[in-house]
Amino acid sequence: MGKTNSRQRTATGPSDRQPEGAPLPDLTLYERLINDGIVAADGRASTIDHLTARRLSLWLAGRPQEHVFAQGLARFAETGVIGPTLKMQLRMRARSGTYTDRSQAAKLLEYCIGRGTDLGPISENFGSACDQIDQADVMLARLHDRAREGLALPEQTWPETDGPRIIALAQRNPDSQTVSLILDATTANTVLFAIAAHADEREAHTREVQRYGETLPENSYGRRNRQAIATRETRVAARLRAVERAYRIAIERNVTYRAPEPTSSRRSSEHAADREIELE
Repeated sequence: MGKTNSRQRTATGPSDRQPEGAPLPDLTLYERLINDGIVAADGRASTIDHLTARRLSLWLAGRPQEHVFAQGLARFAETGVIGPTLKMQLRMRARSGTYTDRSQAAKLLEYCIGRGTDLGPISENFGSACDQIDQADVMLARLHDRAREGLALPEQTWPETDGPRIIALAQRNPDSQTVSLILDATTANTVLFAIAAHADEREAHTREVQRYGETLPENSYGRRNRQAIATRETRVAARLRAVERAYRIAIERNVTYRAPEPTSSRRSSEHAADREIELE
C-alpha cells in the first residue's frame, strides 16, 4: 500500500514485519481461506472467528504498512491481543477511501468490536496453533484444487498391504511421562511412513524459513522471528526422526539377532510379533 496521504509516516515493508509463521502461502490461496471464513461468518450472521481474523491480520501485515500499525498486527497475530492503537488504525482505514485495504480493515475492525472488553490474549500458544491449522487448510485446499482440475495426486510408495487385523493399543505412564504404543506390523509400518513424510515436510520448512531469514536485516524482527521458527521446527523434526530411528533399529535387530524358530513351531505371518514403539 505504501504512503497514501500526508498524515502517514514512512511505510514498513512486509518482509521484516511478518508475525509468527514463515512467509505467507500463495496469496491467492490465502485470500480464499479468508473469504471462506467471511462467508461462514455471514452465514451465522456473526463476526469472523479468531482464525479468520488472524489470517486477515497476516494479510494486512504482508502489505507495506506504517510501523505502529504493523506492530499492532504482529502482536495480535502472535497473542490475540487487541491494543487501542490497532483499533484506532483499523477505524481510520475503514472510514477512509484512500486505503486500498479498506474493506479488509473494516472486517477486522468488526471483529475487534465484537470482542467487546475481552481484548487480552486468546491463548498462550495462539499464534503457533493457528500456524498449524493454516498449514493443514492450505494443504487441503491444494488437494481439492488438484482433484477439481483432474490432476493426479503426487505418487508415493504406500506401505499398506493385505495383512493381519488392526492392532492399535496405547498406555500412558504418568510417572515416567511416557506413552507406549502397541501396533501390528502393518499398522506400525504405515505409521512410520507418515512420521517420515511429516519429518521431511518439517525439515523442508526449516530450510525455507532459514533461507528467507538470511535475506532480512540483522537483528530485525523478521529475522529473529524466523530463527525462532527454525529452532522450533528443528526440535519437532528431531523428535519425529528419533521415533523413525528407534523403529528401524528395532526392525533390524529383530531380523539380525532373532534365533531361528524350531521347525515344529511354525508361525504364520498373521501371528508375527507386534512392534512396540515408546514415544517420549
